[in-house]
Amino acid sequence: MCDECGRKKEKQKPRKANWTKSGYKKKSTCDLCGFKSLFPTQITVFHVDGNLEHIEQTNLRSICLNCIEVVKRKEVNWRRGDLEIGY
Repeated sequence: MCDECGRKKEKQKPRKANWTKSGYKKKSTCDLCGFKSLFPTQITVFHVDGNLEHIEQTNLRSICLNCIEVVKRKEVNWRRGDLEIGY
């Protein structure tokens, strides 16, 4: 929350992520590297095309925080659209 909202000390409901509306369930295993998380916060939902409004199941992947950092680096040989489902 911003500073102004924090000073008002009003309780705000946490917003639900858009991907929850599509029925997507975050996995406990990274779709990219296979990392098995101990805690739910170690995995995040990644939008393959980068559009947070595109919430179709085919565009969503469960990715570990380490792989998110790898995706952000310029040395990566693949782009966001190159991710495949790891079943």
